[in-house]
Amino acid sequence: MDYFDWYAAYLHRTCPVADAHLDLITDIYRRRRRGEKGVLNTYYRNEFQKGGVNLVVASLFLGGDELNDCMENGDFPRGALLKKSLEMLAAFYEDLEETKGRMQLVTDRDSLLKITGKRGLSRQYRVGIILYLEGLDMLEGEPELLRCFYALGVRGAALTWNCRQGLVNALARGCYGDTLISGEKEDKAQAITDKGVQTLFLMEKLGIFVDSSHLSREAAWLLPSFTKRAFAATHSNSAALVPHRRNLTDGEIEQITGRGGVIGVNAYRKFCCRSSQENTGEEKTACRSDLDVFCDQAASLINKAGEDHVGFGLDFGEDTILSGYGELPKVTAELLRRGFSVETMKKVLGGNWIRFLLESLH
Repeated sequence: MDYFDWYAAYLHRTCPVADAHLDLITDIYRRRRRGEKGVLNTYYRNEFQKGGVNLVVASLFLGGDELNDCMENGDFPRGALLKKSLEMLAAFYEDLEETKGRMQLVTDRDSLLKITGKRGLSRQYRVGIILYLEGLDMLEGEPELLRCFYALGVRGAALTWNCRQGLVNALARGCYGDTLISGEKEDKAQAITDKGVQTLFLMEKLGIFVDSSHLSREAAWLLPSFTKRAFAATHSNSAALVPHRRNLTDGEIEQITGRGGVIGVNAYRKFCCRSSQENTGEEKTACRSDLDVFCDQAASLINKAGEDHVGFGLDFGEDTILSGYGELPKVTAELLRRGFSVETMKKVLGGNWIRFLLESLH
């Protein structure tokens, strides 16, 4: 362990550390449905502590399993997605109770500051959780239903997911899934629908932050026209480094930073590596380490967006380039070695997300 490793470990134990994207609610729901209890205590508590993480944006994502549960005769009965989302939130709250206060919901500025305030060297600290909807399919085209989710603690949302534009009155056009950027022109019609615009207005009124991560290029370009406050890309990388549709163009990065928003560096392998062959299989030994590849993305975003507009949105799950939160101190140490200052790293670790959330929350 050299000086940079030591200092990185110190920062992760004394500074707020935030991850702006984790599919936590979905994972809890699926595990509890299989009969497991205490998911947060069993799978996440120690993992958060390894990286000194004390603030997480927890995603509720209606994945393939949940959509199949809702479908009847090839269609979605009205209210089915809403009911499924409420079941998932209920499972989360039940699991949260089992942490006995070690993890707590963050819904306003006061609760955020209590969680992320001055930290000592002790590892005995609480973790704050912010609820977030990754796509608003459950609204079924009814923006006013968002008020109910706000009352249940939701404080962030993305209008859509990658390829949901054909599903139950979608509010915006998604980025069409795992496809590299190409020259074809996108149909501009209804990139953000009228209902989507109404939803954006309501989100800002209530104090629910807007995430642009899964929007199509055209929808992302329209977003500043229909919002007044800062918005974020909670889990997206630079398309200049890796030309994937889910990554951000330089123009999109400028839009986000111009509003005072934040971009979360994503650890999903396809968004970090230029091709599916990079850093996989037999070629891995000939490539740079996974840690170096991830730090390339982080360094690129810091240099492009500025030190005030980058944080972590790791999206841990299958096929991520980092194995877990225990590798975060290694990331911090490597970025310090590359010449980024301690003050910059404090902002990237959690300071920028805290500033953004303080401005977004009521």
